[in-house]
Amino acid sequence: MTNNNISYFYDLSPTEFEKYCLEILRGYAESENLNNFSIEHDKKIKVSDGKYQIDVYATFEALGCQIKVLCECKRYKNPVSREKVIALHGKLNSTGSHKGILLTNNRFQSGAIEYAKQHGIALITVHKKDIEHVSHSNGTEKYDDDDPFLYQEKHFPPYKAVLVTEENEADRVVYPTKTMLKAIYKETNRLVKEKLGIEIDMSFLDSI
Repeated sequence: MTNNNISYFYDLSPTEFEKYCLEILRGYAESENLNNFSIEHDKKIKVSDGKYQIDVYATFEALGCQIKVLCECKRYKNPVSREKVIALHGKLNSTGSHKGILLTNNRFQSGAIEYAKQHGIALITVHKKDIEHVSHSNGTEKYDDDDPFLYQEKHFPPYKAVLVTEENEADRVVYPTKTMLKAIYKETNRLVKEKLGIEIDMSFLDSI
């Protein structure tokens, strides 16, 4: 995790970061076509042992049941500790929720990852995704609203989210979703063909 990534998100307010995370989770859920999906920011849940504040709360239906998901968003300068994952696990038990997700702009300590894997809690890191603009040979940057190749630069999200708790060699990108990426590439191809008469080979979409 780079210092630039940490500082970029740390410049946001906690509320702004939570809303970034909400949009990431909403996009991921939409790509999964979850049934009766809903998502809320700053949810208050009152149960027998007290009242809990949840950064992002989501529900959807599966197998005839309502699945409740608690999401905590940690905008930290330091790696997320095991204790933060344990705290989320405690909220799951107290509120009768089914799944916990913890998102951060930083990284997770090894103990946090180990605990999360043991208890089925998803850990997601949110990365700033820089977009490189077209630089011309004279050293200046020129922008043309009619340039179809700029469509991707304008529509790619400025950040991505990576799931770090799966048993894979490489972490899995969960946002932007495959559905979002394919839509952007297809629209770019349509614009290029319409304005320049060129058709881009889109066979690579099968591997996304």
